[in-house]
Amino acid sequence: MSDVDLTEAVGVLRDEVLDTVHHGDREPPGAEVFEALLRALAIGGESVPGLDLTLHDAVARRLAWGDSEEAVLADAELVFDRLMVSVERAFRDPADQMVVIEAATQVAVTVARVVAIAAVARAGRDRAARTREELAQRQLRDVLEKQKATIHRLEHELKQDFR
Repeated sequence: MSDVDLTEAVGVLRDEVLDTVHHGDREPPGAEVFEALLRALAIGGESVPGLDLTLHDAVARRLAWGDSEEAVLADAELVFDRLMVSVERAFRDPADQMVVIEAATQVAVTVARVVAIAAVARAGRDRAARTREELAQRQLRDVLEKQKATIHRLEHELKQDFR
């Protein structure tokens, strides 16, 4: 099958793979993964230029809107699993199945890489914030110790003055 025919044939499986019946008018979870798969199939070849940027933006947007890394990965896994079942049923030619599986694997790996990069960046920001907080606490503790020493000194001087 040609890349265009294969892309169209996989596109027909969209509702089944994304289980759109349960989501109504809302965009189903993992839709960005399925759309990336269609782009990968349409472009074809070993390397899919532009896949990283478009998918990265979609995944980053989900993470920015509060979806957890686990939720994004779970959605990608669910789309991949449903796609494998649908592709096995819909395509009889093993070569066509392999093309779709390779493209889906590339998309899944891209999602995992984007999520991992985002998680590492978040961990770095969290660590920096924790380090700043620890430094602020240490500075506060030092100031309080100095104040305590000053109060003790003044109390001692005041006692000396009243003797």
